[in-house]
Amino acid sequence: MESARGSHPFGMLTAERAMKRLAQGMLRLLPDAAYVRLLYLKSHGRWPDLRRPRTFDEKLQWYKLHYRDLLMTTLTDKYAVRGWLESEGHGHLLNELYGVYDRPEEIDPDSLPERFVIKATHGSSMNIICRHKRGLNWDACCSLMRRWLRSDYYRSGRQWAYKGIRPRLVCEKYLENEEFGELLDYKFYCYGGKPEVLWVCSGRYGDRGLAYNAYDMDWNRIHVFKGRPAGELAIEKPENYGAMVATARELCGNFPFIRVDLFSVSGKLVFGEFTFYPDSGTVPFTPPHFNAFFGDLFILPDAGHRPPPRRR
Repeated sequence: MESARGSHPFGMLTAERAMKRLAQGMLRLLPDAAYVRLLYLKSHGRWPDLRRPRTFDEKLQWYKLHYRDLLMTTLTDKYAVRGWLESEGHGHLLNELYGVYDRPEEIDPDSLPERFVIKATHGSSMNIICRHKRGLNWDACCSLMRRWLRSDYYRSGRQWAYKGIRPRLVCEKYLENEEFGELLDYKFYCYGGKPEVLWVCSGRYGDRGLAYNAYDMDWNRIHVFKGRPAGELAIEKPENYGAMVATARELCGNFPFIRVDLFSVSGKLVFGEFTFYPDSGTVPFTPPHFNAFFGDLFILPDAGHRPPPRRR
């Protein structure tokens, strides 16, 4: 006699999971404008005002829908951005590259060092951080990477800059600040060509997860939170902080908003990534008045404005 599970039309899926997948599939068919409105409603509990956006996250939704610059896709692509940095004279900021791959089967783990990082080129939060290769389950990693490569990250949040990026894998050198036993990430919020706020990300390798501390450009602490707690790590102003700010200013261009991520390892600056839509505009600031504070810095052009074509 066939079991109830075996006769279920969705196999191993429960009815609840099947309905959730069906709903997600239907949502993915929505036009971009309808999708981002629902996404904002789900995360903020109210509809966004996209005619007169005021808060940072409202403006990010507008940014997704209306701001189009072909260079954004190049800068978002985790591999293509390397060529752009080289062409602009910033190749010295690049982390060491071990390889770029179309499939996980192309990667020879035996040829890699004991510590390394693998990330997907076409999305966010698609990273394998290997600190001890001997304890790594490579089959599980390959399964995860295949899932990444099948995904269309653009569809999950309608973040336009990700649209059409070729899914690939890059393997780079593992970085760590030895004095902290982890890697600090310096994330600069830049508006119209000017860095305004720095988020220092810590806890990347810890059990408690990521934590952020915010600072103005004079290294004064801003007591604001964005979905994560403040870090407990005692972080002093880096000796090369001036060079860090200058580098962020050189890299950010004149976009209405871009986040420039840098690392500083043994006094050497290393490029992390560019991001145009932090958290896809779904994580509000606390206290709430900072939603308008960060939004006021974000000056949007007219909806009909398109930047001049630029080389990708």
